[in-house]
Amino acid sequence: MRARWGAARTLGVLALTALTAPACGSSAPTTLHGTPGSYLITLSQLPSPDFIVYQAVKEVGPGWLDEASSTTLRKDGLARAAMVEYYRNVAFSTSNGAITLAVAVASFTTTAGAAAALIHLDTVLDARAGAVPVSTGPLGDGGLATTTQGTVEGVGAIQIIVVWRVDNLIDTLVAEGRLGGLQLDQILPIAAAQTANERAP
Repeated sequence: MRARWGAARTLGVLALTALTAPACGSSAPTTLHGTPGSYLITLSQLPSPDFIVYQAVKEVGPGWLDEASSTTLRKDGLARAAMVEYYRNVAFSTSNGAITLAVAVASFTTTAGAAAALIHLDTVLDARAGAVPVSTGPLGDGGLATTTQGTVEGVGAIQIIVVWRVDNLIDTLVAEGRLGGLQLDQILPIAAAQTANERAP
């Protein structure tokens, strides 16, 4: 049986997530001009087998991660955003690793705007009930993860959201799976691969 939940989903079991303040550096900020969809991790780049495309790459609005933040993100210079969703059709009660993955890239007109947006999202999402901040280690120009626990059909469930910045881009990765079966270190390679897509020459 297919189990899915999260923000804007019908089961609505788990909340959201994450972020960080931007990392400091001495070099001039870089602005990446590719379309957000061109940076998204592809099916062939996923480190785990059995995933299928649940929702193909599509443009999303400024509330893709937190609807209440839409106005603020627009003011920070959000230009456009894109998302792709992947799914594994396995038994949830005995599953290991992520069952669902929703990956997004949002492009801002400036690096400063993206940094401000990240700080705002950090404040808003970290304050949500049940959210537990978790360190990611070095990731892009700053990132953080948050875990939230719930249940699906009586089985413990966990949602892990990783949010990070790469120059003028904000990336988000929402992974959902069985509590005890899904760990942050299983999805960090996905974030690293997407960062490499963005920084490729």
